[in-house]
Amino acid sequence: MKIPAFLVLLSLAVFQQSVAAEWPNVIVILADDMGVDSVSAMNQQMGLKTPAIDQLMAEGMSFTDAHSTSAVCTPTRYSVLTGRYNWRSRLKRGIVGKWERPLIKDARLTLPEMFRAHGYDTACIGKWHLGWHWPAKNGGTTEKLAEIDFTGAVTGGPNDHGFDYYFGDDVPNWPPYAWRENQRLLGQITTQMKAGIMVGVSAGPAVADWDFRAVLAEYSKRCSRYIRKRENQERPFFLYVPLPSPHTPIAPHDNFRGISKVSEYADFLMQTDSTIGALMSALNDAQQADNTVVIFTCDNGTSPQAKFAELDAAGVRLNEHWRGWKADAYEGGHRVPFTVRWPGQIEPRTRCAQTITLADIMATCADVVGHDLPPDAGEDSVSLLPTLRGQESSDPLHDVVVHHSISGHFAVRSGKWKLLFCRGSGGWSPPREVEARKQNRPAVQLYNLHADPQETVNLQADHPEIVEQLTAKLRRVIEQGRTTPGPPQPNHAGARWWQGLPWPKP
Repeated sequence: MKIPAFLVLLSLAVFQQSVAAEWPNVIVILADDMGVDSVSAMNQQMGLKTPAIDQLMAEGMSFTDAHSTSAVCTPTRYSVLTGRYNWRSRLKRGIVGKWERPLIKDARLTLPEMFRAHGYDTACIGKWHLGWHWPAKNGGTTEKLAEIDFTGAVTGGPNDHGFDYYFGDDVPNWPPYAWRENQRLLGQITTQMKAGIMVGVSAGPAVADWDFRAVLAEYSKRCSRYIRKRENQERPFFLYVPLPSPHTPIAPHDNFRGISKVSEYADFLMQTDSTIGALMSALNDAQQADNTVVIFTCDNGTSPQAKFAELDAAGVRLNEHWRGWKADAYEGGHRVPFTVRWPGQIEPRTRCAQTITLADIMATCADVVGHDLPPDAGEDSVSLLPTLRGQESSDPLHDVVVHHSISGHFAVRSGKWKLLFCRGSGGWSPPREVEARKQNRPAVQLYNLHADPQETVNLQADHPEIVEQLTAKLRRVIEQGRTTPGPPQPNHAGARWWQGLPWPKP
């Protein structure tokens, strides 16, 4: 006898709910422009305290050699949600621009889509910055500001890539200056924001009452409310919290202005820490703290908009241990805090020195829910779950980790060795590439990070064999389309391919 289709679907739904009830909630918090030296638990010379993040680290495992996959935000966000290096997509350098189309292709499996397949409710509350399909006044979509219909549905964003619910904005210092919920802007676009009102703010369409200082506080409130509503619900949830801070505009809420007694940037950093504390309080209130995996990390290193010299003069050292800053191929561009808390599964107050990347979040979460990633998903993602559970190994989790600067310059890391395919920083710190070329610096830089973590002594002339080995490894990683075991996968071809590499573009 053939079983009716609706009974099959009903049985499957009941099965998914019963299995899902055994799985933990998962929260991924992604701060913005906040390198590893911006967490007091990781930097004894910091000069400020980040008590909420420190507490999170005390309750879980922290990775001391963790890296965003890029030194700027859009590409790292792509990697977090796909488990794939951004330079395999069309984005070969820089970030997704204003009004640009979505970067993640519809066919690519994302983190929330994977969770949703296992019965999870999924939500994104925060900064997106991965592109949209903007509705055009005459139908269809457009990438031209003058043609956009701000009253229409804005598609191609979080709701079209696996999130049941979205609230947030695109980029905090880019228009349109308006909240959006799911696929609609909230309020009417009736005015134009002037450029330069705050550092980094671009001119563009806005609602009349837009308040930059209210943004982070609104995210804190919305995330906390979402978590508290989960107290009596049976389905587990995945909450992605891409914070807009301490990225520009540096706009601490009035409740935090002056709290650091140093600068508004320091105030904003402390408000960011407080926001994380609010999320943890909400978990406790909802009685979900013991059944939730919390991952905290950042999209890239600290921005020079922090004004390092001013902070240093006040005894606040956010650029203490690593060379460079946001946008760079140097460590300061992409070495970030990374901690995971899961009571009963992860030993508190533990640290791991394995080299990892934010792309590893995908495979780790897949491991948590028992999802087998297909060959064309998570190509650069390695599960951290065995390590988190204390299963130590003498083998590296990654044979190769690839770094990428804002200008599209590559660096490759294997063990203690790091090879940069640029003459300078590849980003914003000195020397920039034009300056380094004028100084006739070598085309590549090789550093032993164990002996020289500040990347001060270029060893490329002393160890040509290491340069050759790392170059071969990077070429293999690029040509195979993956860094994990599995069949080769295609990369997205296009203009301005791999910067500074000693072989022709494919």
